[in-house]
Amino acid sequence: MKQYLNQHRLFLLVLFVSVVGCYKGMGQSNPSWKNILDFGATAEKEVVSTKFIQAAIDSCYHQGGGTVYFPPGDYLSGTLILKDYVTLHLESGATLWASRNIDHYKAPLIDAIKPMLLYANGAKNIAIEGGGTIHVQAERVYEDLRNTDRFIKEETENARKAGVEMKQYYHVPPAVGLLTFADCENIKVEDVALIESSFWCLHIIRSRHIFIRGVSIRSSLEAGINSDGIDINSCQDVVISDCLISTGDDAIVMKSWYDQPCENITVSNCVLESSSTALKLGTETKGDMRHIVFNNCAIRNSNRGLSIVMRDGGTVEDVVFSNITIECSRRHFNWWGNGDPIWIYLTKRYPNSKVGTIRNVVFDNVIARGMGTSKIESTEGKNIHNIRLKNVQLHMEAESKPDKRADHGFYTNGVVGLRMVGCRITWDQEKTEPKWASAVFLENTDEVLIDGLEAVPGQKDPAYPVVHLQSVTQAIIRNCRALEEVGLFVKVEGKESALIQLENNNPFQKAKSLLRIGSDVLQPNSIKTKP
Repeated sequence: MKQYLNQHRLFLLVLFVSVVGCYKGMGQSNPSWKNILDFGATAEKEVVSTKFIQAAIDSCYHQGGGTVYFPPGDYLSGTLILKDYVTLHLESGATLWASRNIDHYKAPLIDAIKPMLLYANGAKNIAIEGGGTIHVQAERVYEDLRNTDRFIKEETENARKAGVEMKQYYHVPPAVGLLTFADCENIKVEDVALIESSFWCLHIIRSRHIFIRGVSIRSSLEAGINSDGIDINSCQDVVISDCLISTGDDAIVMKSWYDQPCENITVSNCVLESSSTALKLGTETKGDMRHIVFNNCAIRNSNRGLSIVMRDGGTVEDVVFSNITIECSRRHFNWWGNGDPIWIYLTKRYPNSKVGTIRNVVFDNVIARGMGTSKIESTEGKNIHNIRLKNVQLHMEAESKPDKRADHGFYTNGVVGLRMVGCRITWDQEKTEPKWASAVFLENTDEVLIDGLEAVPGQKDPAYPVVHLQSVTQAIIRNCRALEEVGLFVKVEGKESALIQLENNNPFQKAKSLLRIGSDVLQPNSIKTKP
């Protein structure tokens, strides 16, 4: 028995030495693989290995391409520059740590507005892969509010009046971003874990043919200010799939800092958690964004579900959100978002900014639970065109914060061509909010079809109709029903309201009054009803 145990120990020792030797000599058995240990890197978190890892990258580049291999261990680095035909392969058990010393970072780097751990400019066929981890070691501090974010000025004041503590988290320098790739082609990021970036984690700019698969991105949901997950900026031909993202800021967002469009993009099969918006277009929109599809995603514990926010001109068109489940929960006042599942917003960043265009957006098969009003609105007198909601279910829950914001279930202002087909809007019956009102409130909205709506207002009060139309023209409401007895189903107000038709709404018998015309008297032929 003793001899057997000794032989077993010897076998394990030989196996261990063999495995270690395999990792250390990885680059020797395959000339295209360069083991960073062979270039002088040290697998200790306290030892800076930047120049040795960069030497391995440069060696691959000069031989026409190859793979830089990180065996299991901890490696500390500053800025690394990726080059043509180079892949970083982090073995499972390997962690690349970002240094907390600002002197270890190269600056300036074109298009990198923060210090960067990984950077490339004008490179082609570059990749990051393997089962390893990249950790940026972000640090933050919770302090008194230093200034007011102009974009959420009203929300901030509302929180102040409600007695909310006027503090938020701020970066502790250096605020390092994990990756910026600019003007690159054929990029792949696959099967790696990206942890605690101080700034946007994956930021890809003016690049083409991008594949991001199986990536896990995590940052503090409470403190991770500006720690977006994936930012696709003026890029074309992008596939993002099978990612798990939990971030303090936007999870996946499309931007266009430049005139180059952001187009031909699919995002699918992702699980997302965000203290801002889970799936977003904007707010930077100088270039056009088109042919973008978000499909088969699960959004949970997020401050906002889906959004398009335009502030810099440009055109957003041909966008589809489909087969998505959403769970929204209100966050601290400094985060953008109201616990709202859907928000489309057309506005201007500055008084002299251009007004953009939003058209042809579809929401199909969306199930959402939220605390905030879903809105589609324009502030600049320019209409949003052709919005489709099909099989969209919204359930309103009581807000978890004292600074209340929600009123209606779904609201529009400045829309032409709104279609709501097979939608359902419900409210929490056990805990309600005093500001809750109509299920649907349409204002300055034209060419409307509401077909098959099932809904109730937020409160059992005849003053709140299920559907409230204010200055609405060319509207058809048909095949709809109240989910329970209500005092009023449709209310029409505004001198501009005209050409409103009600068809086949027999379930309205539950309501004491089907239709009320507001104080602004309409022409008798403005509203037609059919049994």
